Amino acid sequence: MTSFDQLIASLSDKPKRCIALAAAEDEVLLHAADQAQHQGLASFILVGNSDKIDEMLRDHDIESQFEVIHSERPAEAAVKLVRDGQADLLMKGAISSSALLKAVLDRERGLRKGDLLSHVAVIESPQYHKLLFVSDGGINLSFDDATFITVIRNAVDYIRYFGIEKPKIGMLALVEQVNAKIPETVMADKIAKLLQHECMIEGPIALDVAISAEAARHKHLPSRIAGDVDIMIMPNTTAANHLVKGLGGLGGCKVGGVIVGAKVPIILLSRSDDAETKLRSIALGLVADL
Repeated sequence: MTSFDQLIASLSDKPKRCIALAAAEDEVLLHAADQAQHQGLASFILVGNSDKIDEMLRDHDIESQFEVIHSERPAEAAVKLVRDGQADLLMKGAISSSALLKAVLDRERGLRKGDLLSHVAVIESPQYHKLLFVSDGGINLSFDDATFITVIRNAVDYIRYFGIEKPKIGMLALVEQVNAKIPETVMADKIAKLLQHECMIEGPIALDVAISAEAARHKHLPSRIAGDVDIMIMPNTTAANHLVKGLGGLGGCKVGGVIVGAKVPIILLSRSDDAETKLRSIALGLVADL
């Protein structure tokens, strides 16, 4: 799959899923939900301040018919809809990520599956021949061996929904040589060796080599994945976040993102994302819930 258009087209004939939108009082979110519903991708339950939501729907001439549920605690209410089977996916609205994830990770009333969630961003670039997956750009603030391994496994599990059974994975770092003064290179080398019998993974690998076989040839680097990487595992959340936002904001790329590792996909967005980015993220959640 090479584009979001292909992804969205592939969903058009699939069963329509229901998305619980926590804190839906946001005009851009409502337009994205309207688009998704008009395209037959999903239905929505809007959770939050019902008066404000209804007012926004009227003021912005949004014609889709939505179920609206009033709640002073929209994160918990939306999670409950999913737990009770009234909704299939969860989506973040005008609420902080920490508030939503607190409800998701509640051990008694949440959607916890394992101990670790992770964020997978997907990038469509005019300069790259297929969709590119990047993790972890929004959830884990510190990384040890176990965190990296779970993040990688989450990403591998997710990319299988795109028909990729053996993804090519790059552990990104500043340079390809292991250098004790650059801790990310040491960690990348360690993780790549730990998982080498489980998946096709290389590290440390610099960004230019990951996306360009020509760069690998110039550097005289043997690589099975150079120029054809599917998943880039970044050395930390800041690097991943900056890469994705930079490519989306300055690089002319289309981006979207989803949280994986819970019982259902979680569509978690930046509040500054436009409606098209939100729609792409909705599609990324839906493909993992079929």
